[in-house]
Amino acid sequence: MRYGPSTSRFMICRSPPSASLAQSMLLPAMARTADHREDFEARNRRTDGRGMHAQRRAEMRTRGARRFREQKWLLDSVVSTIGLDWDLLRMATVTAPIGFEGMGDWAIVAGKAKRFDDISPSFEEVAAGREARAHEAEQQGNEVTARECYLVASIYYGVAQWPIDEINERNLTLNARKLDCYARYAMRAHHKIERVEITMGQHILPGWLHFPVAGQPPHPLVIMLPGMDTFKEKLVWGYGDKMLERGFAALAIDGPGQSEPLMHGLRVTADNFADAGRACIAWIDTRKDLDQDRIGVFGRSFGSYAATVLSSAIADRLRGVVVGLPCFEPGFTKIFEEASPTYKNRFMFMAGYEDETEFDEFIQGFDLRTRVSNLRCPFMVLGGELDELAPIKHVFETCKKVPGPVDIVVYQNERHAPGRLPSSQLGPHWYAMMADWLAARVRDRVPIEGARYRYVAASGKVEQRSMP
Repeated sequence: MRYGPSTSRFMICRSPPSASLAQSMLLPAMARTADHREDFEARNRRTDGRGMHAQRRAEMRTRGARRFREQKWLLDSVVSTIGLDWDLLRMATVTAPIGFEGMGDWAIVAGKAKRFDDISPSFEEVAAGREARAHEAEQQGNEVTARECYLVASIYYGVAQWPIDEINERNLTLNARKLDCYARYAMRAHHKIERVEITMGQHILPGWLHFPVAGQPPHPLVIMLPGMDTFKEKLVWGYGDKMLERGFAALAIDGPGQSEPLMHGLRVTADNFADAGRACIAWIDTRKDLDQDRIGVFGRSFGSYAATVLSSAIADRLRGVVVGLPCFEPGFTKIFEEASPTYKNRFMFMAGYEDETEFDEFIQGFDLRTRVSNLRCPFMVLGGELDELAPIKHVFETCKKVPGPVDIVVYQNERHAPGRLPSSQLGPHWYAMMADWLAARVRDRVPIEGARYRYVAASGKVEQRSMP
C-alpha cells in the first residue's frame, strides 16, 4: 500500500474556483465508473455460459436488497404519512451545517416528497434554486448571501444523491454540482477551507480541511468521518461548529464506500478504513500547520464503525477517539434486517454487491470485537439506550476488548439519533459532550485511565454507573 502527500486538483485560497470545476471532477469519475461496472458484470456473470443475456437482464431487475424492492409500496406509505424523518432525525443532520437559512428549503421538499422516488428530484430542485440565488447574489456583490446559498445548494445536491443506488450520469452530475457549490462556498467561508485529496494506494480520499478562526498553527486536528447516509460536506457547520469553536482544525473526509469516493469506484470493506487512517497520518505528517502530536478522530453512526477501524490502525498517533450513534453490532443484523430497507440497499451499493446472498456473507465480517486490539488511546462511545438500529449491548461487549481507556455514555430511552426524549433534551447535548471530551483529550492533553460508564437519566442528570 502506497501513501503520499495530497494531490489536490484545486485548493481554496480566497480566489474563485475554475468555471470548469464540475466538468473536471466529473470526467475522472466517469472513467473510474466504467472500470467498476466491469467488476459488477464479472461478479454477477454465470459460469456455465447458459442464458447469459437473459440472466443478466433478470439480475438487473432484481438488483439490491429484496426487502427494498418488495416493501417499496410500504416505504412510500411511510414517507407519505410520517415524512422525511421516518428512519432517523434526518432534518437535524441536514440543517445543522446550514442553520436556519436552509429550513425553508427543507419544508418545501417535505411538502412535495410523498414517495421515496420523490426525494431525490425534490432536493435537486431546491438545490438548483439555491444555486441560482447564489449566482445572483454573487453578481450583486452580496458575498455573505452567496456564501450561505452555495452551502445550502451543496448540501441539498448531496442529499439528492442519497436515494440513488447506482453510479449513473445523474448521480455523477449531482456529485459534481455538490462539489462545485461547496468550493464556491469555501472561498467565501468565514474560516479558511482547503480542498485536499489524500493518496490511498491507487485511490484518492477527498476531503475538506477547515481551520479554526482563532489560534495559531500548528493546530490540533480532528479527522471527521460521516455516516452511511451522509457525506463530508455536512460534517462542519457553516457557523458555530462544535470542533472549530474549540480550536480544532477539522479534516472532513469521505472514506471507502462513502459519497465522492464511491463515485470513483472505491468500495467499503470490513477493514479498508484502516488503510484510510494510515493514509491520513502520512498526509498530516507533511503539514507544518497541523500539530502532529495532537490528533483525534470523530465518527457517527456508520462512521462510528469506520472511525474505530481507522483509529485502531493509527492508535499510537492519536490522543483521543470519540464516536457516537454507534453501529457496533457484529454483522449489522438489526439495521439491515429489521429497520428501514433503505439501509441495506444503500450499503450493498457502498460495498459493490448486487447479489444479496453474497452480500449477507460479506457483511458477517464486520465485527469490531476483532478489530480493537490496538486501540490503546482514550476511546469514548456515546449512544441511545434503545437504539433501534444497533443494540447498545454491543458497545459494552466491544469495549471489553479495548486495551486502552474507555468512556461510555448512554442516554436513557433514546434511539439511534438522540434528540427526541428528555434525557437528551434536559441533559448535556450529545454533540457538545463529545466535542468537550475530545478537546480535553486532544487539545489539552488531559489523560484518562480505566473504564467509565455514565448514564444520562430522563431528568438530565448524569449518573456514574458500574460497567455491566
